[in-house]
Order: sequence, then C-alpha cells, then structure tokens
Amino acid sequence: MKPSQPASLMSRLKQNSQPLHARLEKQPFFQALSDGSLPLAAYINQLRAFATAFGTLEHETANISTPAIGAVLDIGESRFQHLLRDLSCFGDQLTPDVIAAKLHADAMAAQIRRLGNEDPLALLGYVYALQGTMLGNRVHLADVQRILGRERPDGTAFYAGFGEKTDDYWAEFVSLMNSLSAAEEAAERILCAAREAFRFLEEIHAALFPYPAADQTAYTATSLNPEAGNHAVPADLREITAALAAGQLCRAEFPYFDARFGERGKRYTDSDVAWLATLPQLSAPLVIAQAAWLGGVLASRGMPRITLERQLYHLQTELSKAVGEKKNEYNKLCDAVSWLQAERLKQIPEDKFADLCAAFVAGTENELDGAMARTGSLLVSAVCDEKAGISAAVASLEAWLADPERFDAAWITAVHETIASARSAAR
Repeated sequence: MKPSQPASLMSRLKQNSQPLHARLEKQPFFQALSDGSLPLAAYINQLRAFATAFGTLEHETANISTPAIGAVLDIGESRFQHLLRDLSCFGDQLTPDVIAAKLHADAMAAQIRRLGNEDPLALLGYVYALQGTMLGNRVHLADVQRILGRERPDGTAFYAGFGEKTDDYWAEFVSLMNSLSAAEEAAERILCAAREAFRFLEEIHAALFPYPAADQTAYTATSLNPEAGNHAVPADLREITAALAAGQLCRAEFPYFDARFGERGKRYTDSDVAWLATLPQLSAPLVIAQAAWLGGVLASRGMPRITLERQLYHLQTELSKAVGEKKNEYNKLCDAVSWLQAERLKQIPEDKFADLCAAFVAGTENELDGAMARTGSLLVSAVCDEKAGISAAVASLEAWLADPERFDAAWITAVHETIASARSAAR
C-alpha cells in the first residue's frame, strides 16, 4: 500500500482558515451588503482598509530577496491598483475614516512590514488571505453594484476582479503557491500568518458595520490618499475642501504635474496640500521652516520650489474665503510665500526671470499651445533652486522634460538652452 501524499500548502491553508473565513462571512457587514442596507461610507472605508493591506503587501514582497514570493501577487493586474481605481471614483465624497477600522488596518500593515523584514516566507499566509478576495468578492459583486446604483457605474474594480479570467488566475495562483517548497516549520508559520490575517479582516469589518457615530470617525491623510501614511490634516471639512480646491488650482497652473505624475500625483497633491493647511496653527517662523523643508524635498524630486510658492498662495486664498474668521491665521502662509519668492529672486532678478520665461514660450510655440504652460518658469526656478544649494533640482526636472520619447527636438533644444541661459544669468 502506497503511503499517502502530504497535503499541499493550499489545501492546508484552506482547511486551516475555513472556520475563520466562515466567521468573517457572517459579519453584519456582509449581511448588510447582501440585503442592500450597507452605507456607502462603510463600503468606501472597506476599500481603504484593503488598500492599506494590499499596498503594504505589494511593497514588501517587491523588496524581499525571494522573487517566487512576489510572483504569487503578480498574477493579473495589481489588486492595489484595482482599489486605487475604485477609490478615485469616490474622491468627491470626502468620507471620513472609521477610526477603529483604520487602526486595525494600520496594525495589519505593521505586521506585514514586520514579517517582510523578519520572516518573508510567512507573508504567504497574508497573500493567501488577501488574494482569496478574487474569488470571494465576485459573490458580492451584484450587491455592490446595487448599493452604488445606476448613478455610479464605476467603483467596483476590486469586486469585479479579473472577470471571466478569475478562475484561470486562481488556478495559476494555486499552482504557484503549491510549487513553493516549505519545510514543516515554515509551513506552520505560513498557516499562523493566514489565521492572523483573517483575524485582522474580521476586526476591520466588525468596526465598519453597524456604521459608527460621527465622533468615531475622522478625516485623515489616508482619507485623501491611501498611500499618504499618517500625517496631520485639518479636522474642519471646510478647510479640507479649500485645500483640495487650492491643489486643483495649482495643478491647473502647471500642466506638467498631471503630465508627469498622473493620477498618483493628484492623490499626493491632495494629501500634501491638506497637510499644508495645518501649518497656520504654528508660529510664522515655523511655517517658513516647514515650507523650506518641503520645498527642498519637492525640488529634488522634479517639482521646483516655485510650485510650492504658488500652492501656498492658492491655499491662503482658498482658506481665507472658506473660513473668513481665521484669515489672520492663514496670513502666515503669505510669509512662507514671500520667503520662497525672495529665495528665488535672490538668484535671478525678477525682470531677468521673466525674460527667460518669455524666451522659452517664444521658442516652444507658446509652450505647446498652452498644453505645457509655465514650463519655462519651472526650468528657470529649478536653476534658482540649484544655485540655492538643492543639487538635484535641475537634473530631476530636465531628464523628464528633455526625453525624446515625449518631446520633439525643438522643445528639447529650448529646454537645454533655457537652463544654460538661466545658469549664466544667476548671480
């Protein structure tokens, strides 16, 4: 009689987590989802929690030294991207975070990061629990569509998953998981991590429904951008709304932002400008110090300090209109604007700065008929930043603006000539 074959990793994971999975499915959240009574805010918060988990997991697996572990997340399109696509559909909602759910999601992310550093193989337990949503979600896809209604046809990418390819992708996932050899001790760690992941998911969903009272919710950076981390944003919805309007005005002023950084750049603009809206709580010197620090960081990443100068200008204007009783407090932002402007003009005087920008406009058919408006000011400002000691300011901008796959030879020549002329003009 042949000895029985040892159970595969996937069959052990399924048996190991079946009771926890069944308990998760019995959560009131999913009952409300099924009967159509789940509030939209609870659904949005669920997407945010999963975005925190998947975003952290994908980041960790991309950085570990065992490619096979990351491969099980590379089947089909990124689930994190599905979540970001859905959340972008609800940006106009300005839905606060459910504090308890966010705390549980953050704790789950912290554990994923810990395992990524200390025991990468155990991450397969989290991969199993989270990738399993590609099968489980389709059971509730019609429920989600019913909750969103006809007026919101989008926002279901995470639940729709891979559509008709789901079964094929799941079979590929199973095969890959079973192909990863793990000693018994390692397999036990994977099973333990899977149980832990399901417990986190149970705690998250228990916090989301029944939907909590207003005093158990709050606006956070991840309300605006799932990738932002935990930094301060205003508690006053009027200030958040004003900040988002200011961010939109700044992006419109510099089309380069959307052209280069796309939807991800928009999300970071939202969370960054919301943080900037908290600065007036500080003293004027500290506001300037924070602007100086952020300006240096952004300039080194291809966003010259003139963009922060204009962002702060728009922010002060929008905040003062939205919350007039705090206008004097918001005027501290004007001090930061003045400081940034003085730093720029210290390197190249205003009249020469304007002449250099005008020459670039003339040499690029009005900056591609306005499609790349104010690019000249970005280039000249980058040289000012470089002369002020931000060594990467020009290189981080020039590499993108002089890429022959994006721009023609005349544009690229104008970019290089403007940089050279600005360097000659700098004091």
